[in-house]
Amino acid sequence: MPVTNTNAYEMRIRQVVFGFLFVGAVAVAVRSLMFGSFSKFWLIVCAFAGTGVVIALGKRYWLLLPILATSNFSVPGLRFNGPELGCLIVVAVHFLRLGLKEDEPAVYNLDLLLAVPVFFWILFVFVLNPVGLAMFGSDTIGGRFYFQIFVSFFALIAMSTQRVDEAGAKLLFYAVLTGMLYSLGRGVLFPRVDPDEAILLGDAAEASSRYAFTGCANIYTLLFARWALSDILVSPSRLAIMAVLSVFTIYSGKRRSFGTLALVPFIRVFLEGKQKALTALMTGLGVFVMVFAIAGDKTLYRLPRSARRALSVVVPAYETDAAAGMQDYFREHMREQARFIIRESPWLGRKGFAMNYKETEWMNFGGSAKTDLYVGHAYAGNWHSAWYAFAADFGLPCMVLWGFFILHVIRFAYRACRTVTMGIWLPTCCLYFSFRLLVDIAFSYTSGHSATTSMTTWIPYGILLAIVGGYRQAHPVRTP
Repeated sequence: MPVTNTNAYEMRIRQVVFGFLFVGAVAVAVRSLMFGSFSKFWLIVCAFAGTGVVIALGKRYWLLLPILATSNFSVPGLRFNGPELGCLIVVAVHFLRLGLKEDEPAVYNLDLLLAVPVFFWILFVFVLNPVGLAMFGSDTIGGRFYFQIFVSFFALIAMSTQRVDEAGAKLLFYAVLTGMLYSLGRGVLFPRVDPDEAILLGDAAEASSRYAFTGCANIYTLLFARWALSDILVSPSRLAIMAVLSVFTIYSGKRRSFGTLALVPFIRVFLEGKQKALTALMTGLGVFVMVFAIAGDKTLYRLPRSARRALSVVVPAYETDAAAGMQDYFREHMREQARFIIRESPWLGRKGFAMNYKETEWMNFGGSAKTDLYVGHAYAGNWHSAWYAFAADFGLPCMVLWGFFILHVIRFAYRACRTVTMGIWLPTCCLYFSFRLLVDIAFSYTSGHSATTSMTTWIPYGILLAIVGGYRQAHPVRTP
């Protein structure tokens, strides 16, 4: 397309604006270094580096979302975590490009409609009981959770307009893998863990190092989307990679990660309807190896405490053994707290995330080391069950609306994986993000938070919509 005088004028205006911004940023950065404000300096560097990456990616700016969401990358001086930052960038760039007419007028995907009632019910509860944003200096906290819900919902809307082609899917795969490797490496080299997890997994330093290996389950899931079970078995290198990832996942002590290893092959059979006999055979072999490992514990060798905790899903006695002789009643107590709130207020629950001064003090200074462990987690919305979370935080109607949305997600993922079959990278990414969604759904009763669950569901679902949208565009006849 030839460059018109109008386009050249607009380009010149942008160059001038970016030039002034760059000069101003350099001045602030130099001043920050002179006065020892290194966090502000790195904030400016990251801002310009991020702007450069967005410009370089062009129409594929959305690749920043999976990178930041999987790596949980954080910028010094900002309180946003990786998924929040990724959503914020995608939403801002999406509407900026629409305003500058860099993109065609947006055509939003109708398959996101069932997420809309959930969002508006949460917005309704927020209006009834509003709360300020602590990141902007509010006296109360809880607004951060609302921020996660709102920004991830608009990221879902923005992603529904994107179209991922085969080349874009290849970049998407390696973007996700890069984010996972970064997260795993950072967790192993610079471990951080909650003191409560240290009680369950061992001393704090040892527990921190082990817990970081939960990221191996994510890499396992991604590679299982790339390689079919038969492809893994015929390749010694692939088999070794998957075996190492499995061992380190069990070593981490995370029961959900161990469950992910077992579920992903069956989810692939459900989605594709292939290799049923081979999956059943390898499952039997896996069960045999696990029984042998458990039978030899304490006689031939000693399994690490974290591994026994991971295996407590099949050997309940390991639960107390791995947790220093304590029984894990935490989730049941949290459900009792949630049921009490639901009985008291079935329509609106605890009316969202607004917290008073006492609750804020617990969040900031009390921590889970206090005697009011369960009440404090209730303040923070840590129900460890997505279904109880939506019902207790926003009322039973919100839980029902979320249920309808989840049923649609399952149906959409199933139909998408049965349709997106041509090519290599589009089917791979379609499978992976379907795995992400269905694994989260499978564990939604024993884990979840109404804010973080919304974010970790809407992000992969938005990317899945973009993948299917791209496939529909390339293959208009074969559509789910």
